[in-house]
Amino acid sequence: MAQVIVMNSKVSQTSLIGFWYILPFLLLAPVIAVMYAVYSFGYWMKANGVPVWLMSPYILVFAIMNTLHNWTVCSVLFRELPREFFTTQRLKRWKKSHDQNRRELADLMGGLLDSQDPEHY
Repeated sequence: MAQVIVMNSKVSQTSLIGFWYILPFLLLAPVIAVMYAVYSFGYWMKANGVPVWLMSPYILVFAIMNTLHNWTVCSVLFRELPREFFTTQRLKRWKKSHDQNRRELADLMGGLLDSQDPEHY
């Protein structure tokens, strides 16, 4: 019986991600977790009204970290050289892919971002 794959940006089908995509994700999970924590803290500051001028050094450091994360970790996960600076930009591009491994991996990672910052991804 053939499996029908419905592309829905609101529903992730992580069961479609193959072993060779999940393994690097799990091995790099500590690095991904640090980026997630840094992102979440920045969103928390924004949501609690911390002035942008006070957040500016944090934003600059986060932008550098995010770019390095995208160029290293995401290059390994998605098996391609970066076309974008930031991770979210790459995830949004892969969200529309017909490659189920990359699409669902992007949806998994984007869902983590949306859990802290709704509609970010």
